[in-house]
Amino acid sequence: MALRPVRGEPGKFIDTVTNVEYDISEMREDDKYDTVFIPAGAVAPGTTFIFFRDLAGKFLIDTNLNLQARISHGEEMIIDRVGMQTRSATGNLEPTPADHKKVLDDAFFRLEINRLLYIEGPLIKMPSGYGVYGNSVAAGQGVVSNGVPSTAAASRLSQTQLLTSDHEFVGNMTFFDRAWTGLVLADRMPTLATGVLVTCYLHGLIKAATSK
Repeated sequence: MALRPVRGEPGKFIDTVTNVEYDISEMREDDKYDTVFIPAGAVAPGTTFIFFRDLAGKFLIDTNLNLQARISHGEEMIIDRVGMQTRSATGNLEPTPADHKKVLDDAFFRLEINRLLYIEGPLIKMPSGYGVYGNSVAAGQGVVSNGVPSTAAASRLSQTQLLTSDHEFVGNMTFFDRAWTGLVLADRMPTLATGVLVTCYLHGLIKAATSK
């Protein structure tokens, strides 16, 4: 299911499968997001973390989903960007720049909608457009973000995707042991000095009862 602009009618899109039209004037720009926690220590080969599925005990700072793997009943969303962010602080927990880099470069992410692949690749491929920027003189700390902390600079998907409460979506973040033939690395799996929280953002236009 994909959307394309309606020629001659600015602000309107049409679902190429159902031929239903959507007017973005009835929508707000926002995110659906969820967060997972990678504990400190060595990451075992094949370790996978699941986004949008396990919501128990989480607060709005962690996720804004009310239903597991679905948006709320009556909502519709047009996704135009998928972003991944390693959180720079959680309480007094501050992952080092090395921990950020190990997660962003070593983790592989795959988003499926109704069990069909939507986007995949290393986390570094999917800048969120969110983050802090500047310099830090704190011991063992720097300022790290996935790409430029600007939503205008974050790349958008060439093909938008429509979500309703009938769609199920799940994100899988996996760490692989890259034991290639000829690849001689004594330590192929990352070891984190501190725990790292990773947030996945589905960005786009959302239509809900409060949008009007």
